[in-house]
Amino acid sequence: MPFQPRPHLGSFSHPRISAIGRWKSSGGALVDRLESRTLLSTTWFVSPTGLDTNPGTIAAPFKTIQHGADAAGPGDTVAIRGGVYHETVVVHNSGTSAARIIFKNYNNERVTLDGADPISGWSAAGNSVYTAPMGWNLGQGLNQVFVDGQMVNEARWPNTTLDVSHPVLATAGATTATSTVATISDLALTQPAGFWVGATIRIGSGQDWVNQTGTVTASTPTVGTTPGTVTFTYLQRDPKYSVPKLGNHYYLTGLATALDGPGEWFRSAAGQLSLRTPASDSPTGHLVEAKVRQFGFDMANAAYIRIDGLNFFACSINTGNNSTGVVINHITARYLQHFVIDPGGYLPPTAGGIILRGTYDVLENSVIADTAGDGVYVSGTSVQVTNNSIHDTDYAGIDAASIRIGGYGDLIDHNTMYYTGRDAMLFSGNADRILNNVAHDYGLQTTDVGAFYTYGYNGHGTVLAYNRFYNCVVGGFGGVGIFFDGASTNFVVHHNIIWNVTSAMRLNFNAENLQIYNNTLDATTWGMDTNDPTANWSGTIIENNIITHPVNFGANAQTPNNISNHKMFVDYANANFTLVPGAPAVDTGLLIPPYTNGYVGSAPDIGALELGLPAFVSGATLSSLPVLSAGLPL
Repeated sequence: MPFQPRPHLGSFSHPRISAIGRWKSSGGALVDRLESRTLLSTTWFVSPTGLDTNPGTIAAPFKTIQHGADAAGPGDTVAIRGGVYHETVVVHNSGTSAARIIFKNYNNERVTLDGADPISGWSAAGNSVYTAPMGWNLGQGLNQVFVDGQMVNEARWPNTTLDVSHPVLATAGATTATSTVATISDLALTQPAGFWVGATIRIGSGQDWVNQTGTVTASTPTVGTTPGTVTFTYLQRDPKYSVPKLGNHYYLTGLATALDGPGEWFRSAAGQLSLRTPASDSPTGHLVEAKVRQFGFDMANAAYIRIDGLNFFACSINTGNNSTGVVINHITARYLQHFVIDPGGYLPPTAGGIILRGTYDVLENSVIADTAGDGVYVSGTSVQVTNNSIHDTDYAGIDAASIRIGGYGDLIDHNTMYYTGRDAMLFSGNADRILNNVAHDYGLQTTDVGAFYTYGYNGHGTVLAYNRFYNCVVGGFGGVGIFFDGASTNFVVHHNIIWNVTSAMRLNFNAENLQIYNNTLDATTWGMDTNDPTANWSGTIIENNIITHPVNFGANAQTPNNISNHKMFVDYANANFTLVPGAPAVDTGLLIPPYTNGYVGSAPDIGALELGLPAFVSGATLSSLPVLSAGLPL
């Protein structure tokens, strides 16, 4: 992304806190009392059919998870019976490192934390549209409506499907723009003059690095061969690369008059929800809900909590800087965050996804899907995100990712990420390990993207290894496997396999002190490239790599012993990059301890896979992941 500075996550902190710091003011007496409870742990039961005045036994359970959370202490378990819970559970009590407070589904029953509430009282309004009162309003572009567990679209043009990651978009024709106002033309704009005034336009301006929103101030219809137009105000991020132009994709929303197709809704300022179901039938035969709550669990001020086997719908999970030792295991989370309005396109309006701000927090063995912003937001210290399937993220097409990494000493490993609007991993961390992940089919709505993307960061030895990145051939400056933008430094990159991308690796500006060893870099255009071949790459070593396509290195880099291998792989056409015996890469690598340790033969092989050793395993183990229901996981 040339010359466009990335806003960093300046609010990220890396706390190294005492697990019992807030109890020390009591002189330790409370610590002793709480630790003693590990010998007297209690199981508290919760059921939708219970009462919060009950004692919380299996025969007389509480009604709300919140009541169980308030009762539980270190070592206790809150066992939740199957059903749907419309609440945000704010956890006030903490466990200890030896005795976490556990929230889990009882006996594998299906438990859902639902961030939406039902809508009822429907009346027919004609043209397959029905209306009902909706007494709450999250704000412009923040409301979200569901029919039978499936998000439906706020009224828009052009009409689209319910597939959040592959929207139907219009294409701008001839376009004019100043620094604050733009006018685009389109023969498909046939609505009457002034029809779109007041609407929101969402457009991938200029190079389409991110989508941004503006307000329509005028519109004209197509007349004969003269295309219609919309004029709108917008925030110009960069006068060279971010000005609306011919070919940009866009859509219009925010007006009741755009409600003209199945699977659309509009909420009036008076609180009336108008809906046309996906089947254009009466909503009374469906479960219709609208989002109310942001979080299913809020653990911003709790430590040593474990969540097991729960499902989250239209909500997410929050932790805070003091949330030490939180473990989130085997959950499903769908529709974590929603927004439409984003004038700049950089950063979601608030942190979203599964938010991990604490120390030694863990997210594992889970499925995260369908969110306008980040799937997982990491800003804590020594956080681990492992064995998760994360997909259909950043459907807003802004500067978000499947996993946003901004902490210290974090481990991101064995995750599978796909269908995201921009980057799979967006990095602003320190001394992290990015290992054995798979990312594919990213950059679905933007360009100049990476499976791993960072802008201007010193990685302080961050390691990327044993990852597989593929399927990102997009317009503009293209799609990249590993993208060090904005003069990034001090990363170690070894044993990654990248293919079917525009450029396998891109190092923009002064890319110093990067160690790039034993990767297999395949692409459609560039094996490795840069925006400036005169930039300083001092201290960067590029060695023992298979690079199948042309390269464009910066100045002063060391580039020994890289080869093309002449595509001599077991099945190049199907991305099996195992070397065949006798290939030029076999036994011709240089020794680079410890990265080439354990080789077979007279010398290490060049590239990511050593002939005679099993191929490394990347991505999530799907057999251990929960099932993500198409609707409410009841």
